[in-house]
Amino acid sequence: MNQPISPGRQSSLGSPRHDATLLPWLRLLRLPTVFTALSNIFCGYFITRRPEVAELPQHYDLFFLLMSSAGLYLGGMVLNDVFDASLDAVERPERPIPSGQITLRAAAVSGSVLMISGILSAACAGITSLVIAIMITVAVIAYNARLKATVAGPLAMATCRFLNLLLGTSSGVSLSSLGTGSGLEAACGLGLYILGVTWFSRSETGTGHRIGMLTGVALLISGLGLDALVVYRHGATAAATNGGCMAILVLGLNLAMRATSAITHGGPVRIQKTVGLMLLSLIFLDAIMVFSLSGNARLAAIVISLVAPAMLLRRAIPMS
Repeated sequence: MNQPISPGRQSSLGSPRHDATLLPWLRLLRLPTVFTALSNIFCGYFITRRPEVAELPQHYDLFFLLMSSAGLYLGGMVLNDVFDASLDAVERPERPIPSGQITLRAAAVSGSVLMISGILSAACAGITSLVIAIMITVAVIAYNARLKATVAGPLAMATCRFLNLLLGTSSGVSLSSLGTGSGLEAACGLGLYILGVTWFSRSETGTGHRIGMLTGVALLISGLGLDALVVYRHGATAAATNGGCMAILVLGLNLAMRATSAITHGGPVRIQKTVGLMLLSLIFLDAIMVFSLSGNARLAAIVISLVAPAMLLRRAIPMS
C-alpha cells in the first residue's frame, strides 16, 4: 500500500528543481527498455508476414505498430511512477518525481498523452491492432493502479507483453485469426518468460525471498522451453531449427547462472542488474525466434541491432 507523502515531499513533488534536465525524463521513461518492446513488434510482424528487407519501407503498417508499442510502453513506464509517487518518496526518493525533478502533474499528463498516441497509432494499422492496443492500455493501467502489489501483478505484466507481441501480428488480420499459428505460440512463450522476470524482480528492492526468486527463474526457463518447442514445430529449415534451439539453450543457461548468482549473494544492486539482463535478453530471444521461424538472417539482424542503443543508454539510465 502506498505511504502518505509528508508535507516536505509534497512540496518537492509539486515544484521541480531548477536544475532539471532531459536526463530525469529519460529515467522516468526507463528509455532503454523500450527497445525490448519494439523487438516484440518486429518479432510478431516478421514471423507472420516474412517480408523481404528491401520491401520494408513500403510496410507502413509496421511503422504504425512500432509507434503504437513505443507510446503504450513509455506511457506505461511514466504512469508506473505516477501511481507509485508516494511509495517512491519513501523507498526510492532519488526517482524523478519524488526528488522534485519532474512534477507529478507533468508526469501524469505526459504518460496519458503517450498512451493515447499509442492507441491512435494502432488505429492507423487497422481495427484489430486498435482493439489489442486498447487491451494493452487496460492491462497497463490495471497493473499500475491496482494489481502491482498483488499476486496478480506478474500475470498482468505478462499479459501486457503477450499482447504486445500479438500487436506485431495484428495488421491486416481479423481478431479470430490471431488465435492460430506461430505468432500466438511465440506470444505465449514471451508471456511466460515475462511472468518469471516479474516474479523474480519483486525482490529487487529488498533482500529477496529465495523461494519466490527461484519460482521466477523456473517460469522464465519454462517460457524459453515453450519458445524452443515453437521453433521445433515451426522452424523454417532444419538448420534454422537446430540453430534456434541451441541458441535458446545457451541463453537459458546464461540467465540461469546469472540468476543463481543473484539469489546466492543477494543484494538489491545485483538483483536489479540481473533483472536488467533478463529484459535486455528479450531482444536476443526475439531475434532467435525471427531467424528460426522465417529463415531470414537479415530480418533477425534488424532485431538484434536494437541491442546497441539499449546497451548504450543502459549505462546512464537504469532499466528497472
